[in-house]
Amino acid sequence: MKQTINDQITMYCNLLHEWSVAYEAYAKSMGLSNTALDVLTTIYENPNCTQKDIAESCFLPKQTVNAVVTSFLKDGWVQLEELPSDRRNKTVNLTDEGLAKAKEIMTKVHSCEMTAMSQLSETERETLLTLTKTYIHKCSQAMAENIE
Repeated sequence: MKQTINDQITMYCNLLHEWSVAYEAYAKSMGLSNTALDVLTTIYENPNCTQKDIAESCFLPKQTVNAVVTSFLKDGWVQLEELPSDRRNKTVNLTDEGLAKAKEIMTKVHSCEMTAMSQLSETERETLLTLTKTYIHKCSQAMAENIE
């Protein structure tokens, strides 16, 4: 029996959820929440970022980012430095301890992602990226048109 569009939407959402669950399980195995993993990744990949930058990059509320950064600060993983141009804002950077932990975590995540992606052919990778980008764009566009 042919799947309906509703069936396909459900299947796609379930697949995205499975993907998210895999990252959540990995984060938990490292003693982090999935949100903390996202924030740590952003800080690791973007030195001298602000909490606003992190919130925008992770699509998280500023309060959530602040809570995670505060937790990392208490653990000695990050340090905050005032921006010379705007003393109200601070950059977030990893300490030596935080960098070592982040590198350990990111190396493992990246290795898993490389393994998974390398098991697809170049055509499959290009198709995956193209179709995912197209679907997200069309879904975002349709949602934007329906916002009142």
